[in-house]
Amino acid sequence: MKSFINKFRVFGALSLLVLAIGIPSVGAADGMKRFKPGAESIAAIAVGNGNFTTLVAALSCTDLVGAVANPDAELTVFAPTDAAFEAAGLNADNVCSTFDTETLTTVLLYHVVGERRPSPSVINGRNKEIMMLAGGYIYPAGTGSLTIGANNSSANIVIPDVLASNGIIHAIDFVLLP
Repeated sequence: MKSFINKFRVFGALSLLVLAIGIPSVGAADGMKRFKPGAESIAAIAVGNGNFTTLVAALSCTDLVGAVANPDAELTVFAPTDAAFEAAGLNADNVCSTFDTETLTTVLLYHVVGERRPSPSVINGRNKEIMMLAGGYIYPAGTGSLTIGANNSSANIVIPDVLASNGIIHAIDFVLLP
């Protein structure tokens, strides 16, 4: 029994140390870090990451940066990577001129859920459909799959569960259209 208590104390002390120094989670791919809740806002992570320059440009020209930086928000953002935007012919230089502000705002809000949705609740959740802030729904493409579908298209969640102070980011490889 004493051995179990000592192991529990060591595990607890190590856990507190990890939390105190803020080591990002392991397992992130393509240079993306996963953060503990409370670390940075969704906006700060997107700006600082380097894989979301087109998304950041689109958020800026629609005045949505404040929404994803809001510390009181509880959001899940299915964030298309720069490669996803490039596949749609978009980049940081042309995304704001390709769409009018209202259309681009709708497209961006089609990637946002008004609550925290970690990947297990996205792919295996009680609710098979997830309502987006712009209206419309995305659906899990299969049990245990990190793929979501919308309007006869699908996106793979390439980096799940990037935890932010005001929500969760799931990096995706496709730009979803409402």
